[in-house]
Amino acid sequence: MALISVDSPKGGVGKTTCAANLAYGIRRLGYRVAVIDFDAQNALRLHFGVSLSDGAGYVHSAVDQDDWRPLARSVGDGIQLLPYGEVPRFERQVFDRALEEPGFLNRPLGSLASTPGTVVIADLPPGDSSALWAVSRLADLRITVLLADSASLSLLPRVESGDFFPEDVPAGSRHGFILNQVDPRQRLNTEVKEIMERRHGSELLGEIHRDEAFPEANARQRSVFEQAPHSRGAADMKQCVNRVLQQLAEIGGTAVEVPGGAS
Repeated sequence: MALISVDSPKGGVGKTTCAANLAYGIRRLGYRVAVIDFDAQNALRLHFGVSLSDGAGYVHSAVDQDDWRPLARSVGDGIQLLPYGEVPRFERQVFDRALEEPGFLNRPLGSLASTPGTVVIADLPPGDSSALWAVSRLADLRITVLLADSASLSLLPRVESGDFFPEDVPAGSRHGFILNQVDPRQRLNTEVKEIMERRHGSELLGEIHRDEAFPEANARQRSVFEQAPHSRGAADMKQCVNRVLQQLAEIGGTAVEVPGGAS
């Protein structure tokens, strides 16, 4: 099993778009992917062709089941999606309390990754949350998505200090950044990019340039690879996917088996 968490200290940075396209990109290389929405906004489903009017999700039944495979829906060959779902507030509160229980996620996430060659991707809510702490305690790779702007930069010290994540992350787990919506035409944008490269060069898993291919793909509920395979955005995401898989391959004992020897 390989578990990737995708988080951000603030909303509006394109975190869910990054999580969805990582799932598509990793699947393209031959892995099976299970992608889970831990965000009550329930937006991840819209990247996988699920109708806006379809409010079904896994949270309604998640607390009572150790095996989450029956709660997943197939949204493409080799991709299983667990939408958060439209649930009343008290059910969200019950789920959040369960997430705070030690070991609650061990069996459900283990069930999703029981098939060899599976990568599980967890899209977390922005900011601090019970889901962030619960998933971070299990994740092999934690990816923090930031924009190349002053607002994201102001929150960087909290992530760097370790205050954003729990202290008891797995030994050997890794942390990396994705810098999203990079626009070299904007001076401040470029300066933030250079700061990130200086301070976190080895942890910078990808720089995703601002590209209209992403909102166009989102509007059509497709991946950027399908919508605009030759775009700058698709090329950036491919590089990011390769870096992510490289990180997983370097983590001893947690690297997934690659079906068919994908590279």
